[in-house]
Amino acid sequence: MLILDNKLNAGSTYRRIRNGVSVREKPKGSGVWWIFIRHQGQRKSKKIGKDKRTAIEAAKKIEAKIILNDLNLDDSASESAPLFKDYAMLWHEKYIKTLRRQSTYERYGEILKKYINPVIGDMPINEIKRNNIRMMLINLHKAGYSRSTLSLTRDVTSGVMGYAVDDELIETNPVTGVLKRLKLEREKQLKIAPMSSQEVEIFLDVCGKKFNEYYPFFLCAFRTGMRLGELIALQWGDIDWNKKNIRVERSYRRGRVDRPKNNKKRLVDISDQLLIELKSLLTARKKEAIRLGLGEPVEIIFHRKGEYLEQNYIRRVFKRILKAAGLPEMKLHITRHTFASLLLSNGESPVYVKEQLGHSSINITVDIYGHLIPSSNRAAVNRLDNPDLSGTKWHPMGTL
Repeated sequence: MLILDNKLNAGSTYRRIRNGVSVREKPKGSGVWWIFIRHQGQRKSKKIGKDKRTAIEAAKKIEAKIILNDLNLDDSASESAPLFKDYAMLWHEKYIKTLRRQSTYERYGEILKKYINPVIGDMPINEIKRNNIRMMLINLHKAGYSRSTLSLTRDVTSGVMGYAVDDELIETNPVTGVLKRLKLEREKQLKIAPMSSQEVEIFLDVCGKKFNEYYPFFLCAFRTGMRLGELIALQWGDIDWNKKNIRVERSYRRGRVDRPKNNKKRLVDISDQLLIELKSLLTARKKEAIRLGLGEPVEIIFHRKGEYLEQNYIRRVFKRILKAAGLPEMKLHITRHTFASLLLSNGESPVYVKEQLGHSSINITVDIYGHLIPSSNRAAVNRLDNPDLSGTKWHPMGTL
């Protein structure tokens, strides 16, 4: 006798039938119904469509075959598993777009389109084996792609397959451990060429004289090491004038305000020079607001006609200032690298730099900037000595 659980009458999206046959709406809220079969250690799934009753009736027939020992799981049930590319699109739109940052959503889409779908996209998701994943990564490595690209390709593929495990389409995630077992060489330490303190001063001097309206923005960039999107998203309410710090809790990119990278909110210290400049800017903005009859200044600190600056726009301004200052062309992200490198070169703790930058782990900070950490410090080892002793306390005996 076919038994449905009590949730059926409650309108739940999950329906369970005895004897290893279940009917589920997948994904929840999609209106698409699937049959899942567990029989003699095997698991199969079959997509039925948008008619729930049809799915239940089909499940009853399968259950009857189980009772009569007349079920062969090598039949058409396995043919209805979704193709990887179709299921990956569902994962990308339903899960990543909803729960992750816009930049992550866009990057994952690129990885699927360029590296994954051309290789395994047309395979049924339940037929993808570890060797398929292994060869995909090996071929990317042979083609000269970086370890970071391989890792991201692995992560995206694993995300899709993990989602399929949760949906009971497959038993295990075939991606787990594949890249680690390949033991591919890691990339050499990233070498950066930050600006010197003299170059920073030249840049800021030219900016103040020829591009004065952008001086507070770039001073903030060099003195805090904040990411571009974080700088653009700053609001006056983020500043604690008494504690002299900025609360970083949002980022702006392509018309969208989102969480900071790694979802990591943090406090960034403000130097005395930057504090004075920001107070001066706020005073000017308040006067401007009164003149325009707005009452209060625009909430965004660095805005353009009341709207967020676009990243490409401020990048172009950065290049114009570099050219005017006679400095070589470089990416705006160099302000972040310069902030970190100058702190470390001045002997600041890597832990402090990590917290200021918002890195998820100290390993990232050391991997990127480790070569900038002073390797010798005689004053440090001398502090280990006993100050009461001027020389050696015990003299070795001479040899005869």
